Amino acid sequence: MTHLQSPVNNSGNVILQEELSCQTITEAYQRDYNIDVSRYFQGIECVKIYKCLDTGYRFYFPFTMAGDSQLYEHLRKKPGYYGIRQEHEVAEAFFEANDLVLEIGCGDGFFLKNLQQKGIIVTGLEFNEDAVIFGQKQGLNILNQDIAVHAQQHPEKYDVVCCFQVLEHITEVHNFIAASLEALKIGGKLIVGVPNNNPFLYEHDKYHTLNLPPHHMGLWDATSLANLEKVFNMRLERILIERLQGDEREYYFKIQAQKLKAKAKPLGVVYEKILLSMRPTRIRWQLQKTIARVVQGRNILALYIKH
Repeated sequence: MTHLQSPVNNSGNVILQEELSCQTITEAYQRDYNIDVSRYFQGIECVKIYKCLDTGYRFYFPFTMAGDSQLYEHLRKKPGYYGIRQEHEVAEAFFEANDLVLEIGCGDGFFLKNLQQKGIIVTGLEFNEDAVIFGQKQGLNILNQDIAVHAQQHPEKYDVVCCFQVLEHITEVHNFIAASLEALKIGGKLIVGVPNNNPFLYEHDKYHTLNLPPHHMGLWDATSLANLEKVFNMRLERILIERLQGDEREYYFKIQAQKLKAKAKPLGVVYEKILLSMRPTRIRWQLQKTIARVVQGRNILALYIKH
């Protein structure tokens, strides 16, 4: 046990689960994105992963490793870093015409633009100044403002408050969610999209670069998202888990083949031949697609209703 408190409920009921090498993390960012992140780890040899036993939420420590505007400005230039994702398309079903919507961490405002074109009244919050300027030039109401400040100025204003690929960056989780709910009307919807740290994708890829500090500071999954309703004045309505996307399937089947080979080599070799080594055919594609339907993908979406 430790005196460290959970970022979700401020409980000391947390345990140390694992430690990761800061040097390995630094090398990964340099190799994959040509970013020197060593300054975030000054005086730190290992990144610690703690687990909140009350909610199942896992988080990186120390919190001082969290990225700043300089990091995100560099990543913003990466193709696809901001833009419409599958989770946005799924979430659109939860919005209604004339809703007042607040998106926290809206980036360049691509999703807000889609909603605005459908008659939805949108506001976005974003810290990246270049992204704010870009969105404003598109005719969007995007503010460089913290959610805590905005909620104090606009209590119970919105029908929907949403954030996509934001919560995993936050160290003060409790304050962030509490402020999000403060800005939401009673009966309003809170929509949260985060990376899905399920057993497959990250069990075999603990050093997946952008899932590490200083970029990500938390590791969410279906359990920890569901347990948020025990902490906050809201009810979990739905959890939707993305299925494996095309570019993830090869990786999944490669890992499965390796695991099978370790347990029963002949079976693993057959598996690998059918799903990986065999010349691409319609049969192979259909087999991969069918299996992928029951495997959790990289993103997860949670919908809550404020009491």
